[in-house]
Amino acid sequence: MGSKVDLSNVFKHVDNQRDFIIELYRGFIPIKALAPENGGDGEWDRANYLLGIVRRYFDEVRVIEAPDNRVSKGSRPNIVALIKGLDSSRTYWVIAHMDTVPEGDKSLWNYEPFNATVVGDVIYGRGVEDNGQGIVMGIIVGKVLRELSITPPVNYGVILASDEEVGSKYGIQYVINKEPSLISGRDLVLVPDAGNADGTMIEVAEKGILWVKVTVYGKQAHASLPELGLNAYRLGSELTLEIDRKLHETFNYEDPLFVPPKSTFEPTKVEPNVGNVNTIPGKHVFYIDCRILPKYSIDEVLRVIRDTANNYCNTHDCKVDVDIVSREDPVQPTNADSEIVRRLAKAIRTVKGLEPKLLGIGGGTYARYLRARGIPVAVWMTSKETAHAPDEHVLISDVISDIKTVVASLLMEP
Repeated sequence: MGSKVDLSNVFKHVDNQRDFIIELYRGFIPIKALAPENGGDGEWDRANYLLGIVRRYFDEVRVIEAPDNRVSKGSRPNIVALIKGLDSSRTYWVIAHMDTVPEGDKSLWNYEPFNATVVGDVIYGRGVEDNGQGIVMGIIVGKVLRELSITPPVNYGVILASDEEVGSKYGIQYVINKEPSLISGRDLVLVPDAGNADGTMIEVAEKGILWVKVTVYGKQAHASLPELGLNAYRLGSELTLEIDRKLHETFNYEDPLFVPPKSTFEPTKVEPNVGNVNTIPGKHVFYIDCRILPKYSIDEVLRVIRDTANNYCNTHDCKVDVDIVSREDPVQPTNADSEIVRRLAKAIRTVKGLEPKLLGIGGGTYARYLRARGIPVAVWMTSKETAHAPDEHVLISDVISDIKTVVASLLMEP
């Protein structure tokens, strides 16, 4: 996979992409791409805009549609674009997602969420980092190859997929199930969807994810006559703390590969109960977000939650249901000696002059589904970790540096 391309010339060309980066962000960020679960109509409007850009620079462009009758178009789009390489049997893939989360409380933003607002070196807007940064990187690498008439040593491919934020059923999971030979274990796969501030973190592992819904049933009554009721709110609050304590006591192993190094268990959402102050609620519903080290199985965690809940309610004369909202079992990490990791590490040293580090995270990305099929994947980008937050932003200089890094990892020998 050798290449005699003058990287210094390529890097100069990437430095000149600032205006196009801004133009691209301003083109697609205002086009909302929200899943139905998040109150949106899917990704087609944004996909159509991006298709117009991608077709300028890639040899082959097609859309894999995942049927979804909840959205007006009846499907969710997944764009697959390819530039032919010298070795057409292998592909270097950049896989990003088009969907975003809603802006949340708009009053917390200093900038319009669904605009790409440029202030000096910073671009603000919902989705500019998660995962607009990956979209921009993937497209502009193709643009640079085309404008400099570079035939890469292997195919260069970009997949802009749907539905990452709420499970990937209509995104990369659908793509690899429908076309299992599209991405092979011989390919080089980069998912630019997590990173750290200086761009040195290569994510090679992800924790298992379990979201649990716990429903505690008591007895509704007038608040002035508590002896006639059984306060599900109080019971649920006590049970929340009991489950929290038990999980942290039982699953306390630390693995230095991961940040943070422990499994995490966080009570999060609570559903509304009664609508007035003077009624004792007869039902209390709360949720727990669990991020579980590969050392433990999700079944072990579920067993502890259910045993703790049942024991508590047996003692306090209440009833309880424990339901799984979402489950992603841990998969084997990407090998530190895999070619994509070696290439990326060398490129980081070359472009940034920094030493890369291999880490695992508690978040979930598309990489999980590919690793489950035995495909080595590196998750990487330079990230200020503002995803899902008010005033989400990226630095244009970081995006330019990341494009150089991807180009270098594609064109240099590992």
